[in-house]
Amino acid sequence: MPATAPRRTRLSPDARRTQLLNCAVSVFARDGLGRGNHAAIAELAGVSVATVFHYFPTRDELVAAVLDQVERFFLDLAEETHGQEGPLPEILVAHGEAFLRAARTHSMYVRVWLDWSTAIRDTVWPRFLAFQERLVAIVTASVRRGRQRGEVAASVDPEDTARLFVGNAHMAALMTFAPSTSLDLHHLVRRAVGALLAPG
Repeated sequence: MPATAPRRTRLSPDARRTQLLNCAVSVFARDGLGRGNHAAIAELAGVSVATVFHYFPTRDELVAAVLDQVERFFLDLAEETHGQEGPLPEILVAHGEAFLRAARTHSMYVRVWLDWSTAIRDTVWPRFLAFQERLVAIVTASVRRGRQRGEVAASVDPEDTARLFVGNAHMAALMTFAPSTSLDLHHLVRRAVGALLAPG
């Protein structure tokens, strides 16, 4: 008897959208925000291009959905870390360590974030700035609490410290993706936190 082709697994609409969105993040991490498209996502997911358009009718909606996913990933990481109890230096180190782990275990999110951080175009740049402000606000609140508890000097400015801390993530991500490095990034996280919290 002739061999029959394997039947495709039928997914619920929610499961299919999740699958396509995960594929979209991978495609945008590989091809960039400017080049990722419906056809590449369809190929990776093993579905028709029409299926991808059904869930994401325009490219703007596709890009927005990918950025939603990436934004939520990093905000969840920050909120989970800063929601823990502990001294401020430990919280900041834990956040930095969590980011380094994400660069290894969820590199597609970090790659999209890096591309987004340099996409100074009207379509996506204002949203990136708003996203960064939300991250800064989370860290600022932690630094303010730490200062109130006497864990850092009163001269440490919460918002300035938070902006420098969030900005350091860019350098850490670039070093993580370097072909080879002898740098101990975990040690650098601790040194950076110590420097940021030093009395002014």
